[in-house]
Amino acid sequence: MRKRIERLHEYLEVTRAHEIARRLFVMNAFDGALTIMGVVIGAHFSGVTDPHVVITAGIGGSVAMGISGVSGAYLAERAERKRDLKKLEMAMLHDLGNTHYARASEFASFVVALVDGISPALSAIILVMPYFLVPGISIAAAFHASLMLGLLVLFSLGIFLARISDERPIISGLQMIMVGIITIIIVGLLAAH
Repeated sequence: MRKRIERLHEYLEVTRAHEIARRLFVMNAFDGALTIMGVVIGAHFSGVTDPHVVITAGIGGSVAMGISGVSGAYLAERAERKRDLKKLEMAMLHDLGNTHYARASEFASFVVALVDGISPALSAIILVMPYFLVPGISIAAAFHASLMLGLLVLFSLGIFLARISDERPIISGLQMIMVGIITIIIVGLLAAH
């Protein structure tokens, strides 16, 4: 088992899939958070008082984002990696179909697709969680808690990005929060009218 894990880790290193997956994780978790913030704000300003409506819309949206992410990323990443493999085969005048590199490319496509699909769904589910607490809390409290969780997710993503780029974590986190606040304001203004 340990040998297999080491091989899979090597596949990620050889293909640099971990870098692609890291970028996709941040971008798609960001998309998932902002999308569900929009759903929550729209539901609030539409007068939705049934938490199940928000839960259903949020989970439905997160599942759709997950399926879209996994399938779209897998197909796109696989196509790119197959193209690269064919170019390498042409340059080497040798079939690489059953090589370590070919297996690594296929594994990389799978990992990238998995991260692409899970990250928006994960952040979306986090934002929907307060609605599971209704009627223990009011629908308005769930709305505010959801937005706060959304801003916390964005702040965490900013810190993660800062660690990658060796920048100041708080500044990066606050920049992400500003995007969230701008989104809240714009969607709130649109939904209120």
